[in-house]
Amino acid sequence: MTSPTIFIALLELLAVALILWQQFRFFRQTQAQLDSLRALFPPASALGLNRTTDPDTGQQVDLLQAPPATSDTFQRIVNDTNAYLLKNKGTADFNILTSITERAVAALDADLQSGISTPLYIGLMGTFGGAILGLLSLGLVGGGQFDEGAIQAFLRGVTIAMLGSLCGLGLTLRSNAAYKDVRRQAEQRRNDYYTFLQVQLLPILHSDMAGSLGNLKSVLDAFNQEFLSKIFEFGPIVQALNENISTQKDFLQELQKVGYTQMADASIRVFDKVAQSAHHFENFLTYQQELNEMLRNGQAVGTTLTDLLGRLRGLEAGLNQVPALVQQHEGVVQEQLRFFQQHQQAMGQAASQTERFFDEQYHQLAATMRARMGAFQQEAAAAENIWQEHFRVLNQDNIYARIVQYMSPFSELPAQQKALNALQERQAAQTAQALQAMQARLAADTALQQQLLTQVTRTNNVLERMEQRNWFQRLVGTK
Repeated sequence: MTSPTIFIALLELLAVALILWQQFRFFRQTQAQLDSLRALFPPASALGLNRTTDPDTGQQVDLLQAPPATSDTFQRIVNDTNAYLLKNKGTADFNILTSITERAVAALDADLQSGISTPLYIGLMGTFGGAILGLLSLGLVGGGQFDEGAIQAFLRGVTIAMLGSLCGLGLTLRSNAAYKDVRRQAEQRRNDYYTFLQVQLLPILHSDMAGSLGNLKSVLDAFNQEFLSKIFEFGPIVQALNENISTQKDFLQELQKVGYTQMADASIRVFDKVAQSAHHFENFLTYQQELNEMLRNGQAVGTTLTDLLGRLRGLEAGLNQVPALVQQHEGVVQEQLRFFQQHQQAMGQAASQTERFFDEQYHQLAATMRARMGAFQQEAAAAENIWQEHFRVLNQDNIYARIVQYMSPFSELPAQQKALNALQERQAAQTAQALQAMQARLAADTALQQQLLTQVTRTNNVLERMEQRNWFQRLVGTK
């Protein structure tokens, strides 16, 4: 054998070894993924429920408990499911639980299907590589002539190509067969897992939901009773408010009869009069102070008159003794009689002055009392305005509006339930779209495999035709 022939043979052996090594490497990876899919779901007998306490709310929640020797994918499924159960106590949905599982299984299945056909693709690459090596050997070994050595080198390259394709096809068929078996086992265990959820977990969830609804009903009943009792307590207050409103209505009607413009004009005139009478009020205060001083002086005068009356009583007692003394002192009596006759007119003037003084003091006291009564009436009107302002503030603080505001969150419950139903419908639609996409991918891979098989069949037919000696090859062989 010449050196080019040895080089071509070594190159062909290296290509065969590289192709087979790559095919078996991807085949082992596929087998490892098949083992992962086979062990994805543990047996239903190994699953259980664990009642734990939620640290946030303190409520008892039933969570899934998986055996320790489970796959990482199933452990993630259990963790996601438990997180969903903690966030949705009493309202968990079985469709969402299945959606959590289906997404994890779909991701693992898509990764597995993308690697099953890899050995076949490598075999097809080896087919083209072997054909290229065979064509190169024709040029290197035969020197551009189609002799027997060149044809044998070309056939060796074709053999390498067929060997790689055959090995890739065999490994792909074996992987497909194993995939069907593993898929069947995984489907069976997944159905067992769903059965466990429906038999063991869902009845507890439904009972928790019924308990929650019962608690809600009891809370609503207690609220209704307390609310009605509070409403009944508002009866006297509402009646008083109605009376106040009726009074205000009557006042406004009378005010409308009088006319707002006339009332405003009258108020302005009153304020003008008050402003004009400011100095009169000052004079009145001064007069009131003088009157008080005069009253104090009148008290002193009264004291003086009391003393004078006491003296007059003493005088009367003395006069009673006069007859007895007259006889003894007739001359003296005559002199005193003349004295009283001389001073009788002065005593009459003093009595009339005293009477006029008391009349003046009486009129001044009556004027003072009338002024004080006017001041009391003004203070009563101001107090009435203050009470009306208080009632106006109470009317603005609407109790019924606050009750409606407190009840407003309950009116949002139908909208929230509708939003939750819409979210579930969107998630179901997304799950259906994902399943359709996966089915389309399976159909596309199946069609591609059919095309590859057809291409391999055509290649085999071409090789068989090439192995047959045509008239040109027979003619060259005779030479």
